Amino acid sequence: MDQNDKSYLKVPSKLIEWIIHRILTDFKWLGHPFLKGLRFAWRHHPGPRESSSKEVTAYPTGPYAANRKRQMGDLLLWAPRRIDSFIIDDLTGGFGYSHVTVDTGEVDLPTGKPVMAEVTIGQTVELKFQDEYAGRAYAKIPLSKTGVDAEAFVACVKSRLGEQYDNLEALTLGEIDDPAKQVCSSLASDCLPETVRREIAKARRLGLLRRTSVSVYSHSNAPVTKVFISPNGFAEYYGAPKGEKLRGTDFLVEPRPVETSVKGVVRRHGWKAVLLLGAAGALTAGCAGYFYFNYPLKNYHRK
Repeated sequence: MDQNDKSYLKVPSKLIEWIIHRILTDFKWLGHPFLKGLRFAWRHHPGPRESSSKEVTAYPTGPYAANRKRQMGDLLLWAPRRIDSFIIDDLTGGFGYSHVTVDTGEVDLPTGKPVMAEVTIGQTVELKFQDEYAGRAYAKIPLSKTGVDAEAFVACVKSRLGEQYDNLEALTLGEIDDPAKQVCSSLASDCLPETVRREIAKARRLGLLRRTSVSVYSHSNAPVTKVFISPNGFAEYYGAPKGEKLRGTDFLVEPRPVETSVKGVVRRHGWKAVLLLGAAGALTAGCAGYFYFNYPLKNYHRK
């Protein structure tokens, strides 16, 4: 898509700046209706690709050295900074994040700079310098602290290098998924262990994550969990603060995955959860009693 083609967004730049300012203040009720209108106007346009603030972007050339083992596999969740980023954030729950990259735990030896894996609109999965978005706030989630095998995770992510960005997956929130293409969040989620994807899907089904931050497209007993996890979904699940609360450009999060036990549901939903669980239990008991008294087990015994 032509970076200079903005014909589909006929909103003065000053108004866009005002909208963003409203969203970042207490007057969110003013900013969000405008943002939703812009999102509707952009429904057929994913928007311009993420890019560096520098005119000429340098890419790492390698060779690489994996001498940052402690950071290997960290998720880097980036707060929005432009109108297209704010639309992505709003579309996926409005928790304050619009992009995710993966720290490979490596440095580019010619420059000594740490690198990350990412994919953005109009690009392929690539290794880039972590200062690609200099000055942009982001939260860092060390997956290794949650029991994820960081080396296996990064190896999986790097196996996707060169794959194209998947526009359809981005626009349908994962409902249409080409396994040969990627979006920034699926680059990370597809490489997570199945047990982790299953827990995130379970948290969404229980209403512990925002409605559009995670989209589940498989049954709970499916052998492989098909789930679309947005940057906001990762942030919510692992306990990152809202993006607007980030202070500085490198906020380290102590990951605390959402509890999907009854205790976790009650903690999130309070008395509503107690009533719902009680009603579900009463309904189950009632149904069981009805069938027990009206359809004795002997009727089902084989003759």
